[in-house]
Amino acid sequence: MVKQRLLFIFSLVLLTGACLAQEAEVDSIDYKRAITPSLYLDYGKLFTIPSTLETKYEGGLELLINEKFPLILELGQATLTPEGAYSNGTYESEGIYFRLGAGYVSQFKPKNKIGISTRYAASKFSENGRIFIESPSGSQESYIQNINRKDLKANWYEVVVYSDRTLSDLFTIGLNLRLRVLANYDEQEAVDVYSIPGYGRSFDKTIPAANLFLKISF
Repeated sequence: MVKQRLLFIFSLVLLTGACLAQEAEVDSIDYKRAITPSLYLDYGKLFTIPSTLETKYEGGLELLINEKFPLILELGQATLTPEGAYSNGTYESEGIYFRLGAGYVSQFKPKNKIGISTRYAASKFSENGRIFIESPSGSQESYIQNINRKDLKANWYEVVVYSDRTLSDLFTIGLNLRLRVLANYDEQEAVDVYSIPGYGRSFDKTIPAANLFLKISF
């Protein structure tokens, strides 16, 4: 698992370096907008709506400065009911999260850009569930643990490599490749936090992820 994540990080850096090296080959643009505001939607998460395991919504705001330096704010909401979280119980995690970051963008083809950024992220969420353990022999009392936690918090960092393709003056589609690194969360005794909205499973200290986005620029 560690080798796979190191390979993922190396691939991100290699891809970014190769594409940034091509920037000099692109014709220079005489006029650059000082600030380009954009709204974007993670349309891939809309496919989770019919799912019984998770429902996610995510969007964001970007301010692109001098067509090179993006400032990014992402907001999301998630309801997670992972299958097999507890084999002998039920579980649900629900909450909101945000990510805030900045980066650098390079145009390596007339309609294609690639960029790299870092993000700070935080989540506020609740957990509900029930765990039931029955004594096979019946010689001991059954164990029942109810989970009802509110106002839990977690934060993490992300490195994001992304590419996009311009469809028109208004619309752009793209892909984000992320590596999330958990900083801390509200650990619990007996039964710990399982899923963190916006991040993933709490026992995975690093998580690779990807998402698709549609961006509207003004």
